Amino acid sequence: MAILVFIVTILILVVLHELGHFLAAKRFNIKVLEFGFGIPPRVFGKKWGETLVSLNWLPFGGFVKLLGEDEDDPDALKSKRSFASQTVWKRIAVVVAGVTMNLSLAWLLYWIILGTQSFKTQIPLLTPYHFVGVSQTNENIILISSVAKNSPAELAHLQPGDRISEFNGEFLNDSDQFIQKIKESAGTPVTLTITDIQRITLRTVTVIPRQSPPPGEGSLGVALGSVAVANLEYKGVVGKILSAPIHSYNLTVYSVAVLSETINKAISSRNLAPVSNTVSGPVGITHYISDILAIKNPLLPYLEFLAMLSLNLAIVNILPFPGLDGGRLFFLLWEACTRKKVSPLVEKYIHSIGLVVLIGLIILVTASDIKKLF
Repeated sequence: MAILVFIVTILILVVLHELGHFLAAKRFNIKVLEFGFGIPPRVFGKKWGETLVSLNWLPFGGFVKLLGEDEDDPDALKSKRSFASQTVWKRIAVVVAGVTMNLSLAWLLYWIILGTQSFKTQIPLLTPYHFVGVSQTNENIILISSVAKNSPAELAHLQPGDRISEFNGEFLNDSDQFIQKIKESAGTPVTLTITDIQRITLRTVTVIPRQSPPPGEGSLGVALGSVAVANLEYKGVVGKILSAPIHSYNLTVYSVAVLSETINKAISSRNLAPVSNTVSGPVGITHYISDILAIKNPLLPYLEFLAMLSLNLAIVNILPFPGLDGGRLFFLLWEACTRKKVSPLVEKYIHSIGLVVLIGLIILVTASDIKKLF
């Protein structure tokens, strides 16, 4: 099931991204030669009007091939419907259209998610950070990270991601204190108040901790962590209307801050494992999706994950790296500033090299994901 959801997720992101390029090209009457799913070589192709719709071997992306985009054919370059014959600003509009579509999807999903939660959310604080444009209060919480099979916790329908906020009516935010109270209550029914972070709802469960649990499971049968979180609330009409782009900005800058700290720690400790653990490829994404599907009500967590992927796709694609939209944008901005156009053949070779590097990175990340599973 997770593999199917992964395929659907990639299709949503890729189709929407490439549709942005396609629609922008059509808006300027640029001929679209091919609308491709995946990275070549081609598996299947069929003409739809003047455009070839293709399915390719590596299902990790897609592309829209435009007439005169990176060809050395003089006739194609001179055609009025050629990408190369358009003004630089029209070409820029076509290049950034894919990123715009991914940003739009992320904003729409975040606005829906925040709206269903009264414009409140929680974000784990992996590093101290102040979010802008939103009311913020920080606290420590007790979070369930895993639940053992046939344990009292599973029988009480506790699940990963649940927050334990009260023990027999007493507020708790320290996992060691909670574990001690559970041990002292073995064999006796206890009442736990649960807050699910994803849905911001409360429920109360009664559970009987085991007196003689299996080795390594504990009386309740859960793995716990004490996590610092930021409670965020978007207030006022304007704050709620702008919550999605503000939230996207906050998540982006916060992620960069966390990644920077992780890289600094990796360099100082001469250990790259923390960095590799923060990067996931197709296998890692599929594994994460399987964790989401294990949640009782996975819709909102999945939509939030989809929004995050769409936002990350937009950010990565706009980076000035050959083979990405940002790499093409770099050459166009160079042309706009210098009024000198880079040779299409030279640009084609540069992007080809970038694409090879990207495929290599995908393979390395996938290998790392597989290694993590064993």
